[in-house]
Amino acid sequence: MRLIRLLKSDLAKESVEWVEKDIISPEQAAQICNLYGIDYYNQSKHSYGYYILVTLGYLFIGLASITLIGENWEDIPRAVRMLGVVSITLITNLLAWHQYNKDKINAAIGTFFLAGLFYGASIMLIAQIYHIGEHYPDGIFWWMLGILPLALLLESILLMLLATSLAYTWFFVESSLNFFPTFFLVFLLILGWFVFKQRRSLLLFILFVVGVGTFAEYVLSWLIEDNNRFNVTIENMALGAGIFMLFHGISKWLYNCKDHVLVDYGTVLGVWTLRFALVTMFILSFAEPWEGLIEARWSLPWLMVAICGVLSAVMLVLTYLAEKEIIFSSLLAIVFNAALLGVIFTADDDASVIFQVVDNIALVVTGIWLITNGIKNGVSYFLYLGIVTIFLTGLLRYIDLVNDYIGATILFMIFAAILLATAKFLKRSNTKQGVAS
Repeated sequence: MRLIRLLKSDLAKESVEWVEKDIISPEQAAQICNLYGIDYYNQSKHSYGYYILVTLGYLFIGLASITLIGENWEDIPRAVRMLGVVSITLITNLLAWHQYNKDKINAAIGTFFLAGLFYGASIMLIAQIYHIGEHYPDGIFWWMLGILPLALLLESILLMLLATSLAYTWFFVESSLNFFPTFFLVFLLILGWFVFKQRRSLLLFILFVVGVGTFAEYVLSWLIEDNNRFNVTIENMALGAGIFMLFHGISKWLYNCKDHVLVDYGTVLGVWTLRFALVTMFILSFAEPWEGLIEARWSLPWLMVAICGVLSAVMLVLTYLAEKEIIFSSLLAIVFNAALLGVIFTADDDASVIFQVVDNIALVVTGIWLITNGIKNGVSYFLYLGIVTIFLTGLLRYIDLVNDYIGATILFMIFAAILLATAKFLKRSNTKQGVAS
């Protein structure tokens, strides 16, 4: 995510230098920038770090004010307290509105952010004045609901981040008290509309994706446990894997879109689903996790088989439509659903060794696929990630087979052959590129 932002920033700066050196015209620079979603004529005069520092400055101003007021809260008369919290919130919002009318948009958004902090503090402090504490998550809910319209009207990523953090806080607090947080789904729909229709933000997109998965997991917990508490069960683990299968297909479909924003979203989603898959496979490369999965009691086994099967099918459809790695995705779907069926309906703990072996084979295959895909498409990230995957698999198996010298020797010879063949293939690829150039 950070790399995408840096590359686009560098491209914008380089395009300005190319125009100054008469290498290209301003119109050509604008066309080049437009291909990657950059407005050549409206580049920010301040760096990304500048806005982070200003935002943090406003944040600490708000925290300092809240701390000072809270420390002396009981010594202030009730009428003065009420007038004070309302006045500081109103004055800060009026200042932000004045800045906005003066076309100082960034300054206005920063001041609205500070006003949002004061607004939340006002809700909490007024509740304390009048001893309103019957259901305290409502304070967080109304705080979020007050920030959300401003974020949408101003199309502000900063204000939407504040609203999103409040929505997540409200979701977990509300569910911990055995109340179903229905509005969180409405908020996710609004957040999705914001990131796809209003403003591009990779961070908000990730939060949207995480929110969708979290809400789906919560609904499953609610169905299994027959209460509104968010409890993680074995079914939640299976659903999590199925959701990431779906995200894998969505990432391929987004990456194949013509819209640069969707391409960026697909790239980020693909990277994170790949990381999740590798971490999960490394954890399952030992026998103990498989033993725990086999011994676990499933409440809704056939429902999970059906849900994961549907999610895998949707993933395959999206991958087919994107015409991206349909063979690898098909193998992934087959292995995942076969492992799920095996874990649910196998009662023999000795089968954990079979699952472990299959997982390690899948790790090696994935590493080879990453290496070949990286070389073929010229993506160094995939190349080095594949090499790291092979290396870590060998290292973990060395730890696991420390007393099995023959098995470890054979395994290391296989890994050595894979890496040496990769090096030879990479050298030949580089030589061909050199000749072509």
